[in-house]
Amino acid sequence: MKIPALTCESCGGRDVRRARSQSVGERMLMVFGIYPFRCRDCKTRFRLSVWLLSKLQYAKCPKCLRFELTTWSRKYYRAGLWSNFLVSFGAQKYRCGACRCNFVSFRPRKNSSSKSEAPTASATLADSQA
Repeated sequence: MKIPALTCESCGGRDVRRARSQSVGERMLMVFGIYPFRCRDCKTRFRLSVWLLSKLQYAKCPKCLRFELTTWSRKYYRAGLWSNFLVSFGAQKYRCGACRCNFVSFRPRKNSSSKSEAPTASATLADSQA
């Protein structure tokens, strides 16, 4: 299932960021998974539901709610006390490529498929010849 939430409703642009809530009503909608977004191209503000039950098991960026995540190293980013505490208990370090937000989560990445764990054809051929 593709995420329909990350394109602008008026211009179709993909440079969409989560907006701040402007009222108590919007904060109540956020409890039910309906978040305010703003397109950075046409400045249009709109609300979208981000609760996709099939995606709840995966980590997502806390700022823009995207699933395209990479990892970060302590060599290049100095994390806070709470983040270091969570990492020491097994949380993974993630970085959003779109908004460059660094965060930690116990949930796995959506993009982390078992490709790296599956043997490649050349590796299997080398094992069979040895």
